[in-house]
Amino acid sequence: MPYDERTVVKTAILYYLKNLDQDEIAQRLGLSRQSVSRHLKRARETGIVRFAINAPNEDAFAGLELELESAFGLKAAVVAPVNMDLDDIIKDEIGKYAADFIEQNIRDGDILGVSWSSTVYSCAQRLKWNGAKGLTICQLNGSMDVADCSTRAEFIISMIASAFRARTNSLPAPMIVDSPEILKSIMADSRIRGSFEVAQRASIGIFGIGCINEQSSLYRTGYLSHSMLEDLRRKGIVGDIAGHFFDGEGTLRDSEIESRTLAVPAESFRAMRLSIALAGGASKLEAIEGALAGKWCNVLVTDEITARRLIERRSAGTRKAAQ
Repeated sequence: MPYDERTVVKTAILYYLKNLDQDEIAQRLGLSRQSVSRHLKRARETGIVRFAINAPNEDAFAGLELELESAFGLKAAVVAPVNMDLDDIIKDEIGKYAADFIEQNIRDGDILGVSWSSTVYSCAQRLKWNGAKGLTICQLNGSMDVADCSTRAEFIISMIASAFRARTNSLPAPMIVDSPEILKSIMADSRIRGSFEVAQRASIGIFGIGCINEQSSLYRTGYLSHSMLEDLRRKGIVGDIAGHFFDGEGTLRDSEIESRTLAVPAESFRAMRLSIALAGGASKLEAIEGALAGKWCNVLVTDEITARRLIERRSAGTRKAAQ
């Protein structure tokens, strides 16, 4: 069905000029949130909306990154200059800035462990070789075996390996299987076990942070059902990294799913020289906070709005605790 251009224009006016969020626009115009997102994308693609990102003074961004590093004990924070809550733009910009950071920090002989996500895919598209030699690219968790090829784990690590002239070490098995017994059987395979051992020695990790809602990659690819999402939320789980589910304090929860998940253990993330999380957007705020609280990452690449919200919420929590 062709787009109703008048609705596209109304959507753009409400979002860019009236500062309504996508849920408010959906309610006002009688659309789904997905339709609102498509209309906004249509407005940009057709030139109905034209904008330029005028990056603020670099000193201000450097200060914002330093605040994040200090507030959350990070080795590094990278803030992409995105001041709008649009998922596709956020992912593209985070991917670009993450690629720059990775290129600057890879050393000869590094093992790069990768967990699939659409934001990591965006990063993989932009990576360029920095001259480092003897690199290995491996999977931190099993594959997204029911997804389109562009976001499959094997496809992403192949792209990164090609960019860095590196060898690959894949985990040709699903991330979540039906029972602990099946997982044990898979791990008995010598190839899987060997790949898993390499992944646990990763010096750099590159991964997304998943949220527990219908926008989650795990939900969209069929690993989680709606009832499973509801159950996870009831248990206080706010996010996942490589299939590990954690609460607001970053503590592992839901041992049932954990017992049948093919992924390197939490300790592996904390042992990495650089554990780089790529995540942004309002829907992931709680998940990012949980990941930071649990020290799942020591580098965060995020967008400007999310960075400011993280600092504001951290400051508010600190003030409240002090009272």
